[in-house]
Parts: sequence; C-alpha cells; structure tokens
Amino acid sequence: MSKVKGALLMNFAKLIRDNKDRAWSKYLTEDDMKVLFGTVMPNSWYPLDIYERAGFAIFNEIGQGKLQNAWTWGKFLIEDLGSRFYRNLVSYQEPIGSLERCRTFLNQWFQFDDPKFIPLEVEPQGKNQAKIIYRYERPLDFFEASVNQIAGSMERIVELNGGKEVKTSIVELAAKRNVPYAVLSISWK
Repeated sequence: MSKVKGALLMNFAKLIRDNKDRAWSKYLTEDDMKVLFGTVMPNSWYPLDIYERAGFAIFNEIGQGKLQNAWTWGKFLIEDLGSRFYRNLVSYQEPIGSLERCRTFLNQWFQFDDPKFIPLEVEPQGKNQAKIIYRYERPLDFFEASVNQIAGSMERIVELNGGKEVKTSIVELAAKRNVPYAVLSISWK
C-alpha cells in the first residue's frame, strides 16, 4: 500500500478541521475523518488514499475546483513545509539545485507500491531554465489539479532560492493514462 508522510497530511487535516461546515463526508470516509480529526504526526506514515481523498475534497470545497487555487496552494504548501520541517529544501540558494533536491524530498514524503517509481525528474535546460516531468503511480481523478499544485510548488522553490521573474508553464499533460504525467517548463532571471 502506498503511503504519505504525515508532514504532508498535516496541512490538509488542519484545513479540514478549520472548515467543519463543508461537505467533507461527500469525499471522505469515516476512517479518513478519524485520521484527519485525530493527531497527525509529521514523521508517521499514512495511507496515500486518505491524502488523495483529502486533497480532492479540499480542491473542490475550499479551492472551488479552480486550478489557479491549486497552484496557489502549492506555493503556500512548499514554503510552509520548508520553513517548518525541511529547511534544506528552500535554503539551498540556487534554483536548479533546489529543484533537483525535490526528487529526494518526494522520496522522503511518499512510499509508492513500486519502490523504483520516480514521480519527479528535473532536467536542466541551461543556467536559468528547467524541464520538470511529474508522474503519478496510478490514475488520479484530479491529476490536473495535482499538476497545478506541483507547478506552484516548483515556482515557489525557484523564488525562494533567488530566481526572479519566474515563468512556469504546463507544456504537456497526459492525465488519462494508467501512469499520468505532465511536463512543466520553468525559467527565471
């Protein structure tokens, strides 16, 4: 069973707890609610299914199903994770190196069923540009929202590491595949 580190689930749990009036039961199981309203520990592992359902619920209930809101959430999330738990991610002081370190961090945050699965690749395209390939291990109903969240996170990492006038775009999106993927282009001055 694929798992996610509690550090990623904590922000989802807090957002859901802070918005009890939303229709969470439309998306989350009773067991999901027990976990999310319980004590989520940053270094503990949780079933990835809970993370996926919580993400989908938040995207629809808080993010209003808008991709731009997923992008903004990605920017917030990576900065919050970096400042609270993973300072080395956002304090590398060099954008390409920081983007490349994301692969290491994703391996610390997720345990996929296939231990050889690579969710993120970073290919430098020059001094101030990179191509990012993001994959998910199985079909995901809200893969496009997930891609926008990743794009926002990557953009914020570059900004936090000195990149100016950052431009990020999704240049390819294959959301309906068995292993969905997207290609992002990111450049800066």
